[in-house]
Amino acid sequence: MKKNKFNPGIRITIFFVFFAILFFSLGLWQIERGQFKNQILIEFEKNITKNPSYLNANSEKWDRVFVEGTWINSKQIYIDNVIYGGMAGYKVLTPLQIKETNELLLVDRGWIKQNEYRDNLPNINIVEEEVVVTGILELPELGLVLSDDIVSNSWPKVSQTKNLDVLANEYKQSVYPMILMADPVLKNSLEYIKIVPTNMTPVKHYGYSAQWFLMFTVLCLMYVFYGFKRNAK
Repeated sequence: MKKNKFNPGIRITIFFVFFAILFFSLGLWQIERGQFKNQILIEFEKNITKNPSYLNANSEKWDRVFVEGTWINSKQIYIDNVIYGGMAGYKVLTPLQIKETNELLLVDRGWIKQNEYRDNLPNINIVEEEVVVTGILELPELGLVLSDDIVSNSWPKVSQTKNLDVLANEYKQSVYPMILMADPVLKNSLEYIKIVPTNMTPVKHYGYSAQWFLMFTVLCLMYVFYGFKRNAK
């Protein structure tokens, strides 16, 4: 009886080694990403349960803070294309002039539904009074934008991004380097959308990792099967 030997051939072996390393590496990478995102969630949950501290130059992303200042109604910004509850609308950023420094702090007051006609922007007027605002600091990334004209020309402005590097250029005075997402108890708050500190949960990363390892396993089995079958011919 002829004994089958394992001989898949050099081309198949090169193919196998390349993709086996690729699939296994991607599986490990997704595990690392999942662990990293899990750490972000842990730190975020710790921060939002702390008592707020007064906003200062050393405040960091996801810190819970409070600040005193005056609203500036005429310089508000609509963040376009924000979907909430299946409806299109805007996030509203209102500048607060900080009492101690006169620096502007952009405050995310929440979400408002888009009107039937896009040219007719919803009313977001606010009384220019001195207030104390409490919330969580965030630093949005540029992300995907749907237009070359990121910010409209006239006030109140409509922006395709919440990225602060872009928005700060619209003001003629210093802007604090983070956005304050106001608590929903704010007197002038709009519809509150809960903060999601990561764009993908750890569970999704672990799920993708399992898929890559499954592909690695299937590839190994196919390689072994082909190696013996080819030699049996």
